[in-house]
Amino acid sequence: MAKKALILADVQDDFLGNTLDYIASVSQRYLDEHSDDYDLVITTRWVHSDNQNDDTLLIEHPKAKVVNKSTYSAYNEESEKLLKEAGIQEVHLGGVDAEMTIMATMYRLLDEGFKVKLLERMIASYHGRNWEALTIARHVIGDENVVALGGQRVWI
Repeated sequence: MAKKALILADVQDDFLGNTLDYIASVSQRYLDEHSDDYDLVITTRWVHSDNQNDDTLLIEHPKAKVVNKSTYSAYNEESEKLLKEAGIQEVHLGGVDAEMTIMATMYRLLDEGFKVKLLERMIASYHGRNWEALTIARHVIGDENVVALGGQRVWI
């Protein structure tokens, strides 16, 4: 059986607001209920000029490794090291922002040879571009790899 990792990208208070507030509770619930399904759990925090010294993450779990990043992709030197040390072959991905961080991370992971699944109900878009981003993802990785996991249906 393939070793799996969960990456929840940038679920932090400086990205939430308007229609995104649901993503923190959905992500936390999924993390609490399914962390044992994964060999590795990574949460990322995008560090930028306005939040460098602040703890802005809204989700936590004892099993989660927090990786700071300064680029769109959650795949950086630190997450690469964690994934490779754990022998991960498949990565499940959720978080913020669909058309930027999620897509950038998906492409980086694919380039590095990982199987990628997007957790559709745990992906949010600050700019309201979920549909477009997930349509592209379905074309790239296949419908079967954009899965309706990660929480109850959300009505906004």
